[in-house]
Amino acid sequence: MTENPSIRRAYGTAAARDPGETGFLQALETFYGALAPFLEARPRYAAAGLLERLGEPEQAVCFPILWTDGRGLPRQARGFFIQYSTVLGPCRGSVLFRTGLDMAAAKALALESTLEHSLTGLPLGGGFLGADVSPAGWDDGESRRFCQGFMLALYPFLPRSFRPLDWAGLIHRRELDYLAGQHERLAAMDPCLRGLSIPPEPELMPRQQATGHGLCAFAELTLRHMGLPALESRTVLIAGRDGPAAWAGERAARMGAQVIALGDASGCLYAPDGLPLAVLRKVAAQPELPLLLWAIRAPGVEYRPGPGLWDIPAELVFLCDGHARLDVEDARRLVARHPTGVFEAVPRSCTALAARVLAAGAVPYSPAIASGAGGALMAYRRRDEPCSQWEAARVLRAGMESVFRTVWDEAVLAGRPGDLGAGARIAAFRRLADAILAKGL
Repeated sequence: MTENPSIRRAYGTAAARDPGETGFLQALETFYGALAPFLEARPRYAAAGLLERLGEPEQAVCFPILWTDGRGLPRQARGFFIQYSTVLGPCRGSVLFRTGLDMAAAKALALESTLEHSLTGLPLGGGFLGADVSPAGWDDGESRRFCQGFMLALYPFLPRSFRPLDWAGLIHRRELDYLAGQHERLAAMDPCLRGLSIPPEPELMPRQQATGHGLCAFAELTLRHMGLPALESRTVLIAGRDGPAAWAGERAARMGAQVIALGDASGCLYAPDGLPLAVLRKVAAQPELPLLLWAIRAPGVEYRPGPGLWDIPAELVFLCDGHARLDVEDARRLVARHPTGVFEAVPRSCTALAARVLAAGAVPYSPAIASGAGGALMAYRRRDEPCSQWEAARVLRAGMESVFRTVWDEAVLAGRPGDLGAGARIAAFRRLADAILAKGL
């Protein structure tokens, strides 16, 4: 922790208030620590109490979810609704159904969402929704009953402008449809929403595809500004097996990179000369199928079971799955092989301690609020009419270039050129702080 007294005071307040929320306190420590040089040059932000203000969500609710399983037995789980900040606009954020999820992790993800929307310039606040259970592997009946129970308990906290389709790409399609159906039923009985219609907007690009493609664009810009060889001449390792991971691999391969491995702690696909583009496209199109299937069908592709992903040497590492997290020991093994850069697409894919190991080893590292911002840019962008794939790619590229310039410039102004993590968090904090001061909040 930095010696800055304002930061130490704000962090101490949060730690005393919630001493058991280790995950959230680590996220807050990383956020505060990046702001030290910025606050020393601009003490008015600390004097206004903005650190304490952004160290506490506006609303944090824990609620029970009740449903019956496939055998007719009653079950209960815990749901979370975090409205972290609405100073920039209505609350939007990530959604996660995962066993073991707790309030600390929910608040940390809500903070990441707030910083991401601020950094990208979107007129949105940040938040989080989720539950400490995963519907994966359930039959359709149990999944439907769970989603109906979740939405029934969550509905009183949702804003009127909420649209379930904002969750597209964040959860599986089956659960999304069940949640949307229950929300539509509850809204029809809500006298406050009677007669209110929020028409769906055309989608520029699927969210997970935009996240993966935006990650490659951000990595390419980073290499160029650091005077390093382009992405097309690099070997790439991707931690993750579906969603942004597969799309990042597909885009990197089309740009000429060699994606030598893709997978998680359960196993990975490996090809020393690069996974074929056709295989990466199939993994992206059918993420529910096991990776072993593609190894069987594709000559020259090997399936390696078990947690050996981090033992594969590569020049660039893309972190695209919160399940395949980069921890301290993994980071040390990576640093020993001198990678060119580590880029995060999904929040909490890299632990705070692992990020410190990368920084100590002089390995460029970009957090998800910057390099993974492509999904939010395309999901929440104002859309007047559908456009071609080429136009959507152009819009995504322009958006990621704007994010990168903001991050790079803030890092330079802070006296930490090339520190993408510090630049991203300083830029996000600046916009949030200016909005709070301008509105007198």
